[in-house]
Amino acid sequence: MAWRRIRIIDLVVFLLFAGVALRGLRDHASSDYQWAVAALLSLYLLLRISRPWLERRFTGYSHVYFALQTGLVVALSLLPPRVDYFVILYIPLSIDAMSLFSQRVAFQWIGVFCLATVGVLTYTFGWQYALPFFLMYAAAYLFFASYAAITRRAEEGREASQALLAQLQATHRELQDYAAQVEELTAAEERNRLARELHDSVTQTIFSLTLTAQAARMLLDRDVARAAEQLDRVQELAQDALAEMRSLIGQLRPKTVAEQGLVPALRAHISERKSRAGLNVVLHVEGEKRLPIETEEQLFRIVQEALNNVVKHAHTDRAQVTLDWEDAQVSLVVEDHGAGFDLTCIGADASHLGLVGMGERAKALGGTLEIESQPGAGTRITVRVPLIKAEPETASGPPHGESTADR
Repeated sequence: MAWRRIRIIDLVVFLLFAGVALRGLRDHASSDYQWAVAALLSLYLLLRISRPWLERRFTGYSHVYFALQTGLVVALSLLPPRVDYFVILYIPLSIDAMSLFSQRVAFQWIGVFCLATVGVLTYTFGWQYALPFFLMYAAAYLFFASYAAITRRAEEGREASQALLAQLQATHRELQDYAAQVEELTAAEERNRLARELHDSVTQTIFSLTLTAQAARMLLDRDVARAAEQLDRVQELAQDALAEMRSLIGQLRPKTVAEQGLVPALRAHISERKSRAGLNVVLHVEGEKRLPIETEEQLFRIVQEALNNVVKHAHTDRAQVTLDWEDAQVSLVVEDHGAGFDLTCIGADASHLGLVGMGERAKALGGTLEIESQPGAGTRITVRVPLIKAEPETASGPPHGESTADR
């Protein structure tokens, strides 16, 4: 749009100059100043065409340009027979001034053009004739200058919009890169957690299975009965390893969280922990609502990690999980009355990396994680996550305010 306005201005300037030049050459065709008029008009046109190139080469040339053009128009207006229409050439100069300078400087130059116009017209025709023509010419200078100012502002606005668009695109690319880095970091953390799980459970089970199989092979020729016992133990260990692997695969993305919701997924996980590790978990739920899937999955992971810690470190077979949906937040509490630990060891002891991971998950949801524990006094983990927008309740969930308790 700005390009079209610039082209229209150039066309107007060309038509104005062509009209003035043709009429001036016609009116001076029979005078002795015909060639002087042609030369001055040619010089005016040459200065206008060469202005952009000279401005790039000479600092401050713009003011010299307007001074020279003002003088040329005055000279053309004073050549006999004196005519008034040569001052129309100040219209292109008014457009140029408004396009090049600030409005204050541009209006100063337009004032110079007005003074030159009123001076030439008064000197040639007298003030009574000059005044009405001066008012018309001055109005034309201001009108075209105002149009040029609007065009300039539109062009500057377009350039600013393009610059802003470029910045937004650059910011969007940075956000995409950041999101990719966060996703990669999250995947790396999940891989590290699974690696620890494999090391703590499946790897040790397979190692025991290997030793038992070697023992059975050694006893096969000497004591068949004991070898059979060892083979039974091999079968038992293999089944345990298979169960561990299935559990870890299910932890990659528990379908029950995405499909059924957080509470059904927790019930299934609690049942699985009881069958595998003998851990009895009491689940209390207050005011159940559906949450964004990302929030539900992260809360599920926190409970998952907390119960793993109970099994491995608490030396107890009982724990309690409490979920409470409040007006502005959801609270999650996982507690046991087991061995407990020293809070100053968090971050320094590799066995507490799971607690650090739980804190990072809570922080990713915009929430907080609090840990209360003392050696011999058990552990209490509290997570509070703000509720930005809760989804409608599902038909399978209990009514608001009703609690459930599962073991």
